[in-house]
Amino acid sequence: MKKWKMPKWMRPYATCIVNTGGNDIEEMMNGHADPFINLPLSTLQACVKSQVSLLIRLHEEGVI
Repeated sequence: MKKWKMPKWMRPYATCIVNTGGNDIEEMMNGHADPFINLPLSTLQACVKSQVSLLIRLHEEGVI
């Protein structure tokens, strides 16, 4: 499985990605915690994935 790596254009916006629980953004994007085993971690991963998706969409639309 290919690991997600933060694109260079996104690095200046990395501080906008919050709710990581102090974890690395790339690790959170590549994580797949089972909510039945670790609900807090799976929730944080979902939050990070959502925020990264928003940044990608804004970039594709030319907003950022």
